[in-house]
Amino acid sequence: MLELNINNAYKKKVSFSCVDKRKLNHRFSSRLEPSLSPVESWGFGLSGLLLWLGTAPSMHAALGANAIFVWLPGAIAGIVLNLQVKRLGTQWPKVSGGTPNYTTRLLKHYPGLARYGALGYLLGWVSVPPMNAIILTDLIKATLTPLGISCPVTLLRIGFTILPFLVAFSGTRALGILHSCFVFPAIGLLLAFCIQGIGWLSLTTPNFGFFSNSLLEIQHHPPLNFVEWAKWFFIAVYAVYGCETASSFVADSRRPRGTLRCLEFAAWLIVPVFLGGSWVLTRLATDTGGNNAFLTLTAAAKPFWGESASFLVTFLIACGCLLSSATAVSNSPRILYQLARDGYLSPVFAVVSRRGVFGPSLTFTLLLSLVCLIWGNVDDLVMVTGTGYLSSMIAIHLGLWLRRGKVGVLWPWWSGGLFLLETVVLVVGGLAWSWKHLLIGLLLPIAILAVDAAVRRVAFPPFHSSWWIERYRSPSQGEMPDFVLVQVGVLIFLICSATAVGWAARARLDSFSTQNYTNIFVLLLLTSVFVGVAIACWTSLPQVTSISEAQEQAEHLFKIALDAILVLDEKGVIMQANPATEKLFGLDNNDLIGHPLNQILSGLTDLPSDWPDRCEQPLTNNNRDSYLVEVAISGRNNQDRQEYVVLVRDITERKQAEVKLRQALQTKEELAAKATAQAQQLEITLQDLRQTQTQLIQTEKMSSLGQLVAGIAHEINNPINFIYGNLEYAN
Repeated sequence: MLELNINNAYKKKVSFSCVDKRKLNHRFSSRLEPSLSPVESWGFGLSGLLLWLGTAPSMHAALGANAIFVWLPGAIAGIVLNLQVKRLGTQWPKVSGGTPNYTTRLLKHYPGLARYGALGYLLGWVSVPPMNAIILTDLIKATLTPLGISCPVTLLRIGFTILPFLVAFSGTRALGILHSCFVFPAIGLLLAFCIQGIGWLSLTTPNFGFFSNSLLEIQHHPPLNFVEWAKWFFIAVYAVYGCETASSFVADSRRPRGTLRCLEFAAWLIVPVFLGGSWVLTRLATDTGGNNAFLTLTAAAKPFWGESASFLVTFLIACGCLLSSATAVSNSPRILYQLARDGYLSPVFAVVSRRGVFGPSLTFTLLLSLVCLIWGNVDDLVMVTGTGYLSSMIAIHLGLWLRRGKVGVLWPWWSGGLFLLETVVLVVGGLAWSWKHLLIGLLLPIAILAVDAAVRRVAFPPFHSSWWIERYRSPSQGEMPDFVLVQVGVLIFLICSATAVGWAARARLDSFSTQNYTNIFVLLLLTSVFVGVAIACWTSLPQVTSISEAQEQAEHLFKIALDAILVLDEKGVIMQANPATEKLFGLDNNDLIGHPLNQILSGLTDLPSDWPDRCEQPLTNNNRDSYLVEVAISGRNNQDRQEYVVLVRDITERKQAEVKLRQALQTKEELAAKATAQAQQLEITLQDLRQTQTQLIQTEKMSSLGQLVAGIAHEINNPINFIYGNLEYAN
């Protein structure tokens, strides 16, 4: 009985193990494929530098020249972090999501702490789209108010928050290409502001020199104490540590090593941007009247950019907001994706489509961003989500310290020192801002863990990976019947909308300053581009993608076909050939293209139009091998020219098999005829034997009868002997 129970328990254990493996295989049924080019991944990696635009003006307004003492240690820590993350990315090139998912590996023996730190990092980026939406809406409102144009604040905030998600839901490539088109001009303009400002300060008069009368001169600001320093270093971490975003895109980059080099490049750009740019603000942005980013940057840029300062600063701020939002929408789902694959979150977040759309992760990120938007205050958002972000930096530096001496860890003593410093800043700086916001920020990752636990347990179909995988694998049911009609309709809508807005704005701007006119133009231009791409992503681009996928599938079938396939023009010249053709003909593709097919198959005439639909031709390839091939041809009209598709199949073995079979059949027929003749001869011989046997039997019978009669006669002649011999039988 005990043995039976043990056997049953073992069977249950094995069954449970098999179920777990099936779940695991189902859970990991979709993987992220490398699709980003180096240019696109570099674009995402450099956008972290634009975060300086949001934090530097506020810090300058609060600290003045003392801000440089906050940026200096922050820049050093940021450079060290970038170089360290690059080393970790080299060790784990297949890990998506970058820094937070490297943290989970560093702290694999402390899974709770690892998951908390990764979610804190996620919160830091999830809040970027709503913060940028608020900043852009306020900028538009400030520009339109003098014109007497009312600004729909709520609608614009929601629209700017959702806008990058609309592009992201159509695929990674669309967002990556759009991002790359604007990030490099924006980074170039930011570097121009910093470097040109430093150059102008170095070459100008002593009143506006690189240094003031004293490096420590502080106008209208009290001396910097540790509490004030910790308070603003708390905010500086949010920007200067965010330059390692390239690590999030290493796993889906077609050239991971090229993407990792972006981390090193961005590390050295921290110096001119965060230190040089901040010093330009300190020396040139005086009396701006507050922490308004536009006014502060414009005041600093006017000495060397002149009247173009307003236009360029507007472009810089607008690009910075839109691009950092696009980066947040791109790297946040990758964080959730990798956490789910590593078992830290629900398996549903590990689902990704073949086009690189993180459906469940994007949806969850959008919901978190809308929750942040409801908060409505940028300063509070920075404080609350910055708490989680600083916690994630504490976690990664702790993990580096604990794994000191291991492969991939650089400067562990630096990591240990930064861990202690950031822990003190979290407590001191957080309390200096608001203990309530600090507490909320510390509890938010736990709240996300509670939501994840509910997702694991609730039997709602979208909370399970099978629901998403089924939709990604099923063919699209929403194909538009008339693609040209949709394309023309979108173009008409965009052109009419742009014309109407331009006409209305011009009517109001006739009596207004050129500066505000150019500002509105920049905002309208960038917003129209993003809106236009978002509309295209849901109308035209899916059709283009479907066409591209169909072309790739056809090319794949063309390449893997076992038979030789050629495409000829109307004169029989080869225009395209698959790999099987090269193998059959013994020639390179370059040697085939441009040559008439009848030079290789001499039995064909000059023009394909005269060839039979199917024929057999002898072939001697370049390797002196002889074949007999079957040639089948079909014509197709390709716009204004005639093309022919020729299928060439090697039938040498088949023909040889047919000859052997025919010979075998002939041999069998001859053997059958010979066997039939022998059978007939045997039958005749048997008949003769039967007749002879009959005659012999009759002769034998007559001989036996004669002997019997002679014996009886002998017995009759000797009666005494006869009777005596039979007495015994008679008795």
